[in-house]
Amino acid sequence: MSTVIKGSVPSTLGVDLSFSRTVDRAMIHRHNLTEVFLTDIQQIDSENFVAAALLPVIHPHYTSHAGRIDLLDPMLLLECARQAETFAAHAFFDVEMGAAFVLRNWSMELSAQALSTPFTGPTELVMTAATSAPRTVAGRVRGLTYTFELWASNEYVGRIGMEVGYVAKEPYRAMRARGRSGPVPSSADLPHPVAATPVEPTRVGRLHTTDTLPIDLAVAADKVTAALRVPADNPSLFDHAQDHVPGMVLLEAGRQLAALAAGEWGAGAADRTAMVSMDASFTAYAELDAPVTMTATRAGDSPAEIDVTFHQGGADISRVRVGLATVREAQS
Repeated sequence: MSTVIKGSVPSTLGVDLSFSRTVDRAMIHRHNLTEVFLTDIQQIDSENFVAAALLPVIHPHYTSHAGRIDLLDPMLLLECARQAETFAAHAFFDVEMGAAFVLRNWSMELSAQALSTPFTGPTELVMTAATSAPRTVAGRVRGLTYTFELWASNEYVGRIGMEVGYVAKEPYRAMRARGRSGPVPSSADLPHPVAATPVEPTRVGRLHTTDTLPIDLAVAADKVTAALRVPADNPSLFDHAQDHVPGMVLLEAGRQLAALAAGEWGAGAADRTAMVSMDASFTAYAELDAPVTMTATRAGDSPAEIDVTFHQGGADISRVRVGLATVREAQS
């Protein structure tokens, strides 16, 4: 099983963070209020800031999974870090509203507490963030690397890193239109057909087909392959119209396929395991008008460390290595 990291509660942040209300949803690129978790964010200096989020007890997507629902969902932690990064980019680093955010790399390591501590009420999440490697064009920030440390209810729960690029609106439009004879499709225009060969939700750790992303599954001794169901009708995974498949959707699909593959290879059923580490890279956009396929293979000798590669148009467009660990039974 994967190794988890340790940390200590910060003795002082030098600021008082509020958990009483959520931030302006436009600042974090969210349309639905139910998808806004960030409650406060304050700059410490030119490179560092702190942020707060309130994690919900019940959520239609992030708590709708098989197994223990009193443990933190790693994908919810990633979304909170993404919201903090997006707000900070606009408020602290002068990235203009309307700029496109281009995710290049994303990683996460969770602590032992994240797998063992029950969080049974609304959970206060504190995030400290350090930025580095700024990339500027004509004096404007066009890329940053972020490192987050996370505490939930004063328990250290892990570290998240991400590298993000920022592209102005018109250059982004030109880049996305390159090589196309027509307009770039929008997820708002996608049909919502029933998957031809749906995966049973519990096999990927979910409860509902609306949250289940692998379809057309093929299991072999050395790999598991599937096609990606683009969940344009899921308001958590597609909060608003997109011109590509978002990185969060690819990561969730990777997590699901890794959990299924690990179960097939003896690491335990998906409802008894959790993602404790993740390291992803994105080299091309996942387009909406061409099928995306996924291949899961063992990353090493352990069946609990899985590499998932995403393919489209004959090329690899993204990779994610997922580390899984066994979840303890809840104490009665």
